[in-house]
Amino acid sequence: MSPRQKVRFVFFLALFLLILSGIAATISIVNLATSTKWVAHTYDVKQELSKADSLLTLTGRLRAVYLSSGDAAVRAQFDAAAAGAQREVRRITDLTSDNPAERVNCQKLQSLVNQRIAVLTSSVNEFNTDQSSSNDQVGFSGQNLEIAGETTALLSTMQNAEDGLLKTRVQTSDRLFRLTIGVLALMFVASLILVGIHYRMLMIELGKRERSEASARHLSAQLLRLQDEERRRFSRELHDGLGQTLAVLKWTLSSLLEKNPGDPAIVESVKSVDEAILGTRTISHLLHPPLLDEAGFDSAARWYVEGFSQRSGIPVKLTIAQMGRLTRSVELVLFRVLQESLTNIHRHSKSPRAEVSLKPVKDHVVLCVQDFGGGIPQETLDNFLRKGTRVGVGLAGMRERVREQGGEFEIRSTSQGTQIEVTLPRKAPAGIENEFRDSSVA
Repeated sequence: MSPRQKVRFVFFLALFLLILSGIAATISIVNLATSTKWVAHTYDVKQELSKADSLLTLTGRLRAVYLSSGDAAVRAQFDAAAAGAQREVRRITDLTSDNPAERVNCQKLQSLVNQRIAVLTSSVNEFNTDQSSSNDQVGFSGQNLEIAGETTALLSTMQNAEDGLLKTRVQTSDRLFRLTIGVLALMFVASLILVGIHYRMLMIELGKRERSEASARHLSAQLLRLQDEERRRFSRELHDGLGQTLAVLKWTLSSLLEKNPGDPAIVESVKSVDEAILGTRTISHLLHPPLLDEAGFDSAARWYVEGFSQRSGIPVKLTIAQMGRLTRSVELVLFRVLQESLTNIHRHSKSPRAEVSLKPVKDHVVLCVQDFGGGIPQETLDNFLRKGTRVGVGLAGMRERVREQGGEFEIRSTSQGTQIEVTLPRKAPAGIENEFRDSSVA
């Protein structure tokens, strides 16, 4: 399995576990909610049983008060309590409709409550007639006490049944709660471990990619240094080889011209040799100006800008602050950026003029090249800034040279022109400067 496949496998496994944990947690939470609902339901049943018992007790007490006082208000309270007790019994019947055992008890309870209410009501109604006697009320009281005992016993049985049911449901709810927490914790830990493994694998791959990119940049920088050395070598060979040969040829032709002053062939030959010497010197200096090594960037830049203006017809305003010599590698990068920038202005920008400035900023130097042409298309510029694509090797080469020196390369372009700004340390990193010196000596 390739590293990419491993990363993908771990990622999808972690995603699968997260989805599975979500499903498991949802099921557990639904079951927990259902269990909690049944626990609350059991509490409601117990509460209704207590209310029914209290209302029945209150009904019996109000009957006794009414018999002793005959107060109509008490009779109204008695009727309300009796109706309330029957209503509570009906509610208990509705709440326990899912429980067959409790349904049977509710039927018995409803029968006993109706009997007890009937006895109490008969006692109250009998009291309102002239035929009522104490013996009759004693009989009603005896019947009430007998039915009340049965009712109390039945209510106690139902309460005990609900207590047992409540205990079972609470235990089930607690178990589901612990199960839900366990499932969530297990899935979360497993997913977290897999996400950590995935992150670690990604970081490993990212490290490999960064090392590859660093190696590629280092190789690119080495190629640029080799290119500079080849330019320097070709420049010397043109100057010392072909240039010397042409100089000897000119001296020979000049000697012949002295002996044959009117010979047009010799005159034309001398003229051609002069042009060849000038062209060879120009090419040699463009490849690698000797002034850059001998006098530094200031002199080489002034010479190059002057020649560029003459060749292209584009006037260039050059401003260089006094700052002394820089390290050779820094001066070479500055010169190549200047050279490539002006070449791009001549080839692509159609700018009527250009401005070049070099100034020190603390322990850095800032080179700015500005043209006033049509600018770079925004899409092309965005692609270069993000990916380094859709542009020529010139801009990419400049950026790599600057990066190798530990500097910053910025390019800004609008419809009014393009500006390239390069910030470099005044002293190149020791390793790069040593490599530059070694390659120069070689």
